[in-house]
Amino acid sequence: AAHQSNPEKCFSILKEYVVFFNDKHFDFEYSIEDSTRYQFNPLTEQRFISSFTGKKREAVEGIWTNPDSSMKLAVYKSNPTTYQAVVLESNNPKLKPGLIYYTFTKTTSGFTFNRYDWMTPDYPVRQRGNLLFVWNFEIWGKTYPLEMTIDEKARLQTWRNYAYGLDLKKEDSNTVVLTIGSFNRDDKIKEIISKNDSLIRSTKNLIVDMRGNGGGNSGWIYLLPYFYTQPIKQGNTYLRLSPQNIAANLPGIKSWYENPPTDPRWARSYTPDLLAAYKKAYEEIPSSKETFFTLPSLTLFADSILKTPEKIALVFDDLGGSSTEFFFYISRQSSKVIRYGERTLGMMDYMGTSQQTTLPFKDYYLLIPDRKSPWTDKAPTNETGFKPENDLRTMPRYQWIDHIKKDLSKKPN
Repeated sequence: AAHQSNPEKCFSILKEYVVFFNDKHFDFEYSIEDSTRYQFNPLTEQRFISSFTGKKREAVEGIWTNPDSSMKLAVYKSNPTTYQAVVLESNNPKLKPGLIYYTFTKTTSGFTFNRYDWMTPDYPVRQRGNLLFVWNFEIWGKTYPLEMTIDEKARLQTWRNYAYGLDLKKEDSNTVVLTIGSFNRDDKIKEIISKNDSLIRSTKNLIVDMRGNGGGNSGWIYLLPYFYTQPIKQGNTYLRLSPQNIAANLPGIKSWYENPPTDPRWARSYTPDLLAAYKKAYEEIPSSKETFFTLPSLTLFADSILKTPEKIALVFDDLGGSSTEFFFYISRQSSKVIRYGERTLGMMDYMGTSQQTTLPFKDYYLLIPDRKSPWTDKAPTNETGFKPENDLRTMPRYQWIDHIKKDLSKKPN
């Protein structure tokens, strides 16, 4: 890489080094601000359809639209492992027809992507029927040669206005299904749960569908009253003691013990022992010779154990990462929760507030996680993901929710 002056080629070399560590919190990206580097293909919809007809095509090839129908892409195979998504129409004048918006690369489990202005370290893409999930950043619906089903169209609409797939509906008299496509909008998650709190509390079973949820913040905390059956121990975390991490974390550690929340609901979590541990950490970290320093986490409490929902199903797939995986981890402490689906992505062995590392080339963006998780040393999950006890991989995905409803009805209270 030291002898490479082309930023795209240099990025591809450096990316292989980052990908080797198999941790998507170790994040290396290239923001392409120079528009002269954008690539174009003068493809029209009519020409695409004419070339498409009568030829054997792969499932991902075709015409796709975004949730608000403001952009249309044509996806075609450009070589045996690469697919390009070209803008056919766009309401955004900056996204001109012919722009190669995405480049997808085939993998053993789906695709990875680069965008016209953004090169990424093998972020995942999955096609689910006539929906295309570009991790939990964007979702596209197919309009040609096949069209979305009614359910797929409804799912696409839940991503309008940056709602990230958030939806709630009462499936039947015993079941509420809450869909959370991302934890990037905690405010929206809080809003929909607050609005439907009485419905959730009065329904026998709750299904939380987190397929496609690559993580984000900690919006799962708003589900705590429903799944709580005992104090939730989050486990210790282990801060990596680099000079940059120490400088970034010491002010927050000091604030933890000097300014604990005054809200009485948090009194049981911010115990004298916890505050003393953070005071000790603040004093010892600057001179510590350890590679990692142990930091305790809050134990979470709820006011009571609710009678209903009686059972809570959490649904995962192989796009589930980061805080979605942490929710999987702590959900094991609830006797109400049952997990379904398939293994998660696997990216939570190292976590925390990733610190940006400045690189000589300003358009490169490097983030390194600042701590490791409670389970990393004894039972790491980045290779395997978290595995639900109910594996649904042999079943068509559109049948998962119906299967889970029936399965919950058979389980004893």
